[in-house]
Amino acid sequence: MIDCSKTANYFAEKQRMTKKHKLNGGAYICELNCANCPLNSLNNGTNDKISCSDFETLYPEKAVKAVQKWSDEHPQTTYLSEFLKNYPNAPLDDEGTPKGVCPHTLGLMDIDNCDDNCIKCWNQPIDGGEE
Repeated sequence: MIDCSKTANYFAEKQRMTKKHKLNGGAYICELNCANCPLNSLNNGTNDKISCSDFETLYPEKAVKAVQKWSDEHPQTTYLSEFLKNYPNAPLDDEGTPKGVCPHTLGLMDIDNCDDNCIKCWNQPIDGGEE
């Protein structure tokens, strides 16, 4: 589970939640319909008719809770979750990674230097993947 109380995690999960991306002119746009956004005034638990950015400024704790709830309900697909989906009975070591299976030897090249930190490799998110 991702801890959205950490600033970097909060903004990464918020971006994933809203599918926000940069336009050619430099402005950002959300692809999520505002009516479906947990930060929207219709969904954020306040009766204030304010923008999501104002909600974040005025109610930061509530904004973190809203993004945390969404994140918990929409975990990112990782190499580990996909492996365990296909091999649910694979034996795991004490760290929760498959025993004797290194993602680097399976062809996972996202991490340039394999430093035998299998947790780091296995928990990499798969781009565009959501469970």
